[in-house]
Amino acid sequence: MLGLATTPVHLGARAPLDGLMEFANRCANLPLAQYPRQGLDPGPLPVGWIVNRYESIIGCSPREYERAAAALVNFQCMQLDWLQAVRAGDVLAICARQFGCIWIMNANRLLPEPCPTSCCCSVRWGTTVRHVLAGEERVQVRWNQRRREVTFSVLSFSRPRSLQALAAYPLVLAQQRRFARDAAAAMRRAAAGQ
Repeated sequence: MLGLATTPVHLGARAPLDGLMEFANRCANLPLAQYPRQGLDPGPLPVGWIVNRYESIIGCSPREYERAAAALVNFQCMQLDWLQAVRAGDVLAICARQFGCIWIMNANRLLPEPCPTSCCCSVRWGTTVRHVLAGEERVQVRWNQRRREVTFSVLSFSRPRSLQALAAYPLVLAQQRRFARDAAAAMRRAAAGQ
């Protein structure tokens, strides 16, 4: 592993899952990055931060909601060919492939996320000081009985933490949009029981 700034980099065709778990364990006591602490709580999102919103219908029955909710809490939406995630305690470590063979690791801290009803399941995290961005993200599955829809949504706000991250920010924003699309497709497969 090479270390660039505060995020480890791995070169290879496949995600370094053993290294990712070691990274997650090393990040256990790290503080959150600096960002507005109201985060994704109800109310307005922080001013001056880039907001990413995405929502997609992934099913149409209570059974599909149950399968999608189970997949969400097991982070199946983050097990993609170009993105992998592992959990160690309250650390969610991710590893994303760039340019075909460069894997960049980032550490997040899982945050409490109350679910107001049995028709909503969500997971939320904030970036730590071992992440290229500062901000929060939430992935959520909801069952709307009236419309008979299961939806998957992504909501985040972020901004770069360094000059290198600022230079790469257009790529980061494109990757956030790609994550939303690919995660929705993964959750659609999970809801269908595939």
